[in-house]
Amino acid sequence: MSPFVNLHSPRSARPDGDLVRVGDLPIRRVPVIPAHLSMAAARKVARLKQTSLLLVEREEQIVGTIDDRALAADHDQTAVAAAMRPLATSLRPATPMAEARELFIRARASILPVVAGGFIIGAVTRGDVEHARA
Repeated sequence: MSPFVNLHSPRSARPDGDLVRVGDLPIRRVPVIPAHLSMAAARKVARLKQTSLLLVEREEQIVGTIDDRALAADHDQTAVAAAMRPLATSLRPATPMAEARELFIRARASILPVVAGGFIIGAVTRGDVEHARA
């Protein structure tokens, strides 16, 4: 099974970067981990799944993210709940590339979740956004 979700819409894929939308990019699947795990366990999941973003779940709700900065910085015994960032910034498939780039800059993130209809469908990287704009 591919690690990407295909949301491509032929009508929106245009050479002008502002007409290309986040949904035209490869959407990566994002693993979900429980908030009570240690950062050592989170690192193992991230390595196994080859991702730099993990979604954090508590009581069947997505409550935050663990990104590459937390994976690199936090102590092995730190609980994921203590190291996570609340899920505050996300993209939508219809978000234009210029707006997506601005959100990445403001969030200081290398990867952001993509939300559609109240569901997290995956994530895109800042590199994908920059490449699509080039």
